[in-house]
Amino acid sequence: MNFKGKRLALIPVIVVLLTLLFSLPAAAEEPVKVFVDTTKIAFQVEPQIIEGTTLVQFRPLFETMGMEVKWDETKQQVTGARPGLTIVLTINDLKADVNGKRVELSQSAQIIDGSTMVPLRFIGEATGAIVHWDEYTREIQIVTDAFLQQAGISKEEVQRRLAEYDAKQAKQHASQGTQTGQETTPAAQEPSPPPPAEASKPVDLSNLSGMYYGLRDDFGGFECGGACWDLYTFLPDNHIFVGPPPQGGPETIDCSRDGCSTYTIANGKLQISANDIRSIRLNDRGELVINDVDMSPIAAVPEGTKLNGTYQYIGYSGLVGINASSSSWTEYLSFSADGTFESTDLTLSSLNNAVSSTSATGSKSDKGTYDISGNTITLTYKDGTVVRSVFFFHDNYGKDSFRNIQIGQNRFYIPKEN
Repeated sequence: MNFKGKRLALIPVIVVLLTLLFSLPAAAEEPVKVFVDTTKIAFQVEPQIIEGTTLVQFRPLFETMGMEVKWDETKQQVTGARPGLTIVLTINDLKADVNGKRVELSQSAQIIDGSTMVPLRFIGEATGAIVHWDEYTREIQIVTDAFLQQAGISKEEVQRRLAEYDAKQAKQHASQGTQTGQETTPAAQEPSPPPPAEASKPVDLSNLSGMYYGLRDDFGGFECGGACWDLYTFLPDNHIFVGPPPQGGPETIDCSRDGCSTYTIANGKLQISANDIRSIRLNDRGELVINDVDMSPIAAVPEGTKLNGTYQYIGYSGLVGINASSSSWTEYLSFSADGTFESTDLTLSSLNNAVSSTSATGSKSDKGTYDISGNTITLTYKDGTVVRSVFFFHDNYGKDSFRNIQIGQNRFYIPKEN
């Protein structure tokens, strides 16, 4: 398996881990769990909820957040300090000192079962972190500034995603709750792989032509549901189209209609517009690399190609390894060799291009016919909805080509066990 194939294989594994570890609702009697970034805090005394405020042991919390801890028995004070920040709390005092300023608390620090307990949300927010409470799983997630900087995600983006997560959870639990179990059509026997395409010609940066695709990791799941597929189509007269073409494959691009750009390449830079400049080079194998993403040319799909099996696409949203902001989903497409298909839990908008007689953007389960021509797949639903998307095989030269396909910006695959 090549490097790109290994990365492809990791995507469903990451999502499955998220689902297994973090998606099951906890019973109301279970203790509150606290995470700081990707670390679950171990407490000797379980967190306590007093009049809506969660109190936790101060030492494990402060130390996990990178703060030095001091306890003054005489003054009954606990101090957490790091460069630029000092927090002092006094037992049974409804005010705390933050860098010398008095701040009111919803609950004072208290001694419970012999341990000093401090208000969790106050500590988290005083350090500049995001604090999120999931009432359905009884879990609190603290996301620190250091983690956000390392992940390259803004605080505003995480807060927006958390709000979306809360709204989704509330809607699900207000109706029928989270649906569990998914009956899917078993994969049929797959046809033989298509004949191998001709070996790729060496890339010439002065004469680029055709569509290239590359996998860019999205382990936070905030941009592309776990995996971003960068698409570039190089056209005559130094024209370029970035992203999935609106009408299907690269052969459908009409620059007068679709809004192509012009580009130049010089000094290792691909300039698409005055404000859109990307790095471009060849790697040591002579393959194209754009913005440090390895690119591969898509191969033309053999005429008369038909699919036969149940494919799935798994995506997720949220910080990997962090329960409170994570959710995942699976979409299914079952194809038959007679040109029919059935979709389950498929979001049509995720396939990028829909021309429909209805205003629907998604379908829980529907059937129709499909056609593959060039690098375009056309799905025609019984209700008249027509979806056209770019289509190609991953692993053009391997035996698993038919198990691993791209539709729009999503990779669908037949699991190995099928």
